[in-house]
Amino acid sequence: MPRKKRNRKIEKRINIYIDSDVIVASEIEDERNHDESKKFMDYILETENPDTNFITSVFTFLELASAMIRRTNDENKTYSLLYKIRNSWKYKIRPVAPMQPKKLTSLTRLVDSLVDTAIKFHTPSGDTVHAQTAAWHEIDYLVTWNKRDFSHMEKQIENIKVLTPTELLEEFKKLIV
Repeated sequence: MPRKKRNRKIEKRINIYIDSDVIVASEIEDERNHDESKKFMDYILETENPDTNFITSVFTFLELASAMIRRTNDENKTYSLLYKIRNSWKYKIRPVAPMQPKKLTSLTRLVDSLVDTAIKFHTPSGDTVHAQTAAWHEIDYLVTWNKRDFSHMEKQIENIKVLTPTELLEEFKKLIV
């Protein structure tokens, strides 16, 4: 499929974090928010966005594998999604670690930092990894269907907006010339 090119009036590179719930919903047709998630994922995968970085946590692979196998009970479909993300999507969505590489010296240090993040942002355990990754990588937008889980984060980090995929596509319309 040919890539769509857009001219944007963007003044700086935008960092957009994608929560795993958006990716799972885009892949499973009977999942709530499937159509909106699919539209969002198709947009980012098919459109050239030179001023936009799409990011997710390396831990998203674990969440995706767990969600896909539990919802579909299909190992091939699960591995197919993981393959797609690691190989086909790798130039569009960059997986990153939830910590500074120099500070990621032990599992204990990682867990301690996640505990601090959970307390700071009041996030559920799975979303704490996403919150910490987004905070560390100076994300402008966190895209999720679980906005409520990140409400404390949005209040504490001045330049982050937590939006649904549908809301972010509306934001993009404002940025396109």
